[in-house]
Amino acid sequence: MKRKNIKSLASKQQQWDSELILPRIEKRASDNGNGFLLPTYSYDNTGGAFHLRDIIIAIQRGDSCDSIRSLLSPHQTELQSLKLKQEICGTVDDVPAFFFVVESGNVDMIRMWASYGGEVNTEYREVPLLVYAIVRCLSPKADGPVVVATLLSLGASIDVIPPPFFLPIDRDLPENGPSDTDLAAFKSPKTAWFVGPVRRLLTDALNSCYSLRYALHRASVTEPLSGANQAIAKKHSATELLGVHYFLVGQTQACQSLVEIFMAELALGTDRPMVLLFVGPSGHGKTELAQNMGKLLSLDLLTVDCTNLRTPMDLFGPFFPFEGYDKGSAVNNFLDLHSSERSIVFLDEFEKTEQKVRESLLLPFQRGVHVDRRNMKLVDCSKTIWILATNAFDDTIHTFCKSHYKELFANTVGIDRRASQQARKLSKKLSATIRKCSIETFGAPLTGRITSVMPFLIFSPTEQAAVACKQMDRLGRKLARPVKLCDDLKLYRPVGDIKLQIPFSYSVCKALVSQGYDEQLGARSIINTVDSEVALPLVTQYLAAREEICEDEEESCFMITVDADLGMIEVSEKQDTLLDEVGLTLNSLRGKI
Repeated sequence: MKRKNIKSLASKQQQWDSELILPRIEKRASDNGNGFLLPTYSYDNTGGAFHLRDIIIAIQRGDSCDSIRSLLSPHQTELQSLKLKQEICGTVDDVPAFFFVVESGNVDMIRMWASYGGEVNTEYREVPLLVYAIVRCLSPKADGPVVVATLLSLGASIDVIPPPFFLPIDRDLPENGPSDTDLAAFKSPKTAWFVGPVRRLLTDALNSCYSLRYALHRASVTEPLSGANQAIAKKHSATELLGVHYFLVGQTQACQSLVEIFMAELALGTDRPMVLLFVGPSGHGKTELAQNMGKLLSLDLLTVDCTNLRTPMDLFGPFFPFEGYDKGSAVNNFLDLHSSERSIVFLDEFEKTEQKVRESLLLPFQRGVHVDRRNMKLVDCSKTIWILATNAFDDTIHTFCKSHYKELFANTVGIDRRASQQARKLSKKLSATIRKCSIETFGAPLTGRITSVMPFLIFSPTEQAAVACKQMDRLGRKLARPVKLCDDLKLYRPVGDIKLQIPFSYSVCKALVSQGYDEQLGARSIINTVDSEVALPLVTQYLAAREEICEDEEESCFMITVDADLGMIEVSEKQDTLLDEVGLTLNSLRGKI
């Protein structure tokens, strides 16, 4: 029995060393006391027994994050927290538990594990957790880039990945990865993994998904926040916001400003609402940053379309005795529901509001109070975060970006911390300019209540490519879903079981944005280009090549490349390589017969 288990363990380790595939964890039954196998475990939710092996089995089984949290939370007492952290950082069959958590692809689970003490810089057989997460992105069904971004936001160190794997960022890696000469200067105990098969796996993953190299580059130019900032953030359960920049493309200065302002608010404990003015062209991240802020802080967010707000009644609802006063409005009811609590109200296209609507916001912005239209009670909205999004100053931003293009975007290719500081100074200058313009557009009373003006800039060429890759990732996950044939049109999915293969992602994304990026439309223009240049021809070919659609068919593969001469996107269905090899073998045999 011992020999069999030792052989099995060796086989699993070999599979890991060559392909980074984790073993399936199984319960261990009693072996009549021979000392080799451990007894079967069971949970004790009273805070007594804790068995990491059973937790990992549940994670591999696909149990939800809430289910796993319910098993761990009873142990998070003051007396047991240290023991829980030790267990969380333990191993199962020699594999650090955090690897199985990352394998699940569940971002909420990853965050929870880290909050209980999980170490994001752990490693298994010299392979760092971050490297494993990147290689895992080779699976089209996994939202791997978000997992990698989450680990980076939680403090995963990029020192374990030599810069030649992600620099220069404005080109693809060589097919076999960086040369030995390029890597020689980076050999250390932290990078011992890159001398084996993992090196090729990492190269394939980075080449197939440009977003990964973009994230690594971003981590390399980001200054870590001080211990004091981290301590305050932890006290207010705001640690996850510190890494918000990993979940957006570009807008480094806006993300940095947001974090600094929020940390200052937490440190000072002010009793006035935070009012932020998000300024920039459509499709450049204003809504996305607001949504990520809500998600990372676990705050409810209400989005309000301001295009039809003509009167205060449209925003807050009518007072008594006007009809409908008892129903309030979306904003009125949201503020009441979150009275004295932190929440976010996102006012989109704020420039389209009328002057009377803006005047009705002065009291909530200044004193943090609001009168509930339904019952005339005062509502405490001092902790409400108001975000006003506008395109009113697009011309100012476009002119500024053209005038300072080199200084603003120099650090989107290389690593130059001085360039980051220069871009930061320019961004503050732009904010001051827009604040003055805001007085003319929105009036001095409202502008004076704005906590901070945050400009959203156009995308640099590498950022454009990262946006394209992000959309290609979404398309890949959508195509990877299984075909489903049914009567319910909401569930009917005739196109699926498709693997999207992109050997050199940067070249493809560069070609896409060279055809489709528009500074006025931002990401929307790139999304449209991906749809027209990739999704449309792919689906057309897929349907044309099939007489009937069936469920449970073998996975098909579509290759996305760039025509070297024309620079145009090429979409082609890749034939099964195994069938090709069989055909070649048969032809060879025929020649000998």
